[in-house]
Amino acid sequence: MTGRPGAGDWRPAAPPGRSRLLAVAPWIAAAVLAPPLAGGLAGAVATAPLSAWRLLAAEPGIGRSILLSVLVAVAATVISAALAGAIAALVAARPVRARATERLALVLVAAPHAAVAVGLAFLIAPTGLLFRLAGGWIYTAADGRALPPDLPLPGDSWGLSLIAGLVVKEMPFLLALTIAAQQRVGARAALDRARSLGWPAASAWWRVVAPQIWPLLRLPVAAVAVYGLGTVDMALVLGPSLPPVLAVRSLSLLFDPDPARAAAGAAAALLQLVLAVALILSGLAAERLVRRGGADRLTVRPRRPLAPFASRLAGGLGLLVLAMAVLAVVTLVFWAGAAVWRFPDPLPAGWSMARLTGMAADLAPAARASALYALLPVLIAVPLALLLLESQARSPARAVGEGPIYLPLLLPPAAFLAGLQGPVLRLGLDGTGLALVWCHLATVFPYVFLALRESYRRTDQRPRRLARSLGRSGFGAWTAVMLPLTVRPLAVAAAIGFSAGVAQYLPAVMIGGGRIPLLATEAVATAAGLDRRAAAAAALLLAMLPAAGFLLASLIPDPAGRRRCR
Repeated sequence: MTGRPGAGDWRPAAPPGRSRLLAVAPWIAAAVLAPPLAGGLAGAVATAPLSAWRLLAAEPGIGRSILLSVLVAVAATVISAALAGAIAALVAARPVRARATERLALVLVAAPHAAVAVGLAFLIAPTGLLFRLAGGWIYTAADGRALPPDLPLPGDSWGLSLIAGLVVKEMPFLLALTIAAQQRVGARAALDRARSLGWPAASAWWRVVAPQIWPLLRLPVAAVAVYGLGTVDMALVLGPSLPPVLAVRSLSLLFDPDPARAAAGAAAALLQLVLAVALILSGLAAERLVRRGGADRLTVRPRRPLAPFASRLAGGLGLLVLAMAVLAVVTLVFWAGAAVWRFPDPLPAGWSMARLTGMAADLAPAARASALYALLPVLIAVPLALLLLESQARSPARAVGEGPIYLPLLLPPAAFLAGLQGPVLRLGLDGTGLALVWCHLATVFPYVFLALRESYRRTDQRPRRLARSLGRSGFGAWTAVMLPLTVRPLAVAAAIGFSAGVAQYLPAVMIGGGRIPLLATEAVATAAGLDRRAAAAAALLLAMLPAAGFLLASLIPDPAGRRRCR
């Protein structure tokens, strides 16, 4: 930077060599992230000719599979967003409760989807914890024996169990983002002004705060809808089986030994992409309709107390969902350590630490592999995200083109993984760690970038300019000032990326070929068996890995302001 910087100029200077590196940062990111996505989509299109689409259309029950997938995705997204908003409205004017709720939501976000699915399956099953706690409500046989209710849970034909699982997993995610967004836009001050005009708190939040934070939540809500459409691990544990949802059906077709049916599986994967685009466009259209129809009502004071009552009711249901998420984890702990747990006993009759230790030892290789293949993408994603953010800081115009970074969040994983199977096999990378890490990186990087973006951009640049004025080089000023100021956000972003990597299921099955055992695949596989203790142990270890990552991130002190330029 030449000359003295103005008061509003926050862009730092850089030596020519560093500037050249930062100038090509977007191209480095594209070279790392584009091949799996672009190559996978192109491969899926190439392996799904017209005959494959005809064969897919002739599959028995394919129409119901498509209907189930859309129903599950839409219902889970709408319910999760509504409940997250209702809870956020309840705690918006109470900062202490808002922080406590946000922390609880972040703890639940850390649990991988497969672990939540297994825990919820054990919670709502006819012999699960909920019916055990019901006690006297359970009907008995003629001889007085307690019998579980005859309910098709989980795996009901309309996907209600799967919808519940998605809500339990995704609602805390949207809740944490909603609370963070309302803090960013100053929701408390807006609520105080609205309430001074006579508005009830709940109505004020939905009419004043929600329109302001929606632009910040549009992408996460779309990502939740796309995940609900393409989920496989949760659908295998909680979803219907006759017929299954489209994502599960696509996976079974892709692994069919008949090449024609495998091509139909690629067509089903592309159909998920078409449905995802249709859902996103429908959501944007619905948003425009709501804005157009609600613009005139924003200044109209509600005359009936129905809206506050409905918001409090939804908030109560949201808190019930959070309680179910906690109970799902508790159920995993009970089943993993139980020696004897007969129905309808509410608690295990005994505990067996030796059995739990033995199962943990059996799962240790899968746990090490899960940690390794989640950590390696983070070690690549964090420096790459820093490089890209620093490039945008030097030239804000480059931030305009960051949209493709979020593309993996808006693509059903099978849509590009189906096309990668052929190239990976031809290159001899099938079942290798390199291919698995590359596929994980495509999903991990958007989460790391999103988690780090706002905190990095809001970091005060004046200490950095002061370090440069005292003779520090560009990189020296960054390590002396920016690194201490961003070490805590870096740790949180790394923990989020690690959690996303641990939760990956489809890459291990489709690209790893099942030859790299991970805890996600072990948890889903054992959930289909009769040994609940083994399934609970695998799911519990799966949940403990990202929890450990977040715990380590929380232990890192924030040294901002302690370091001095020397």
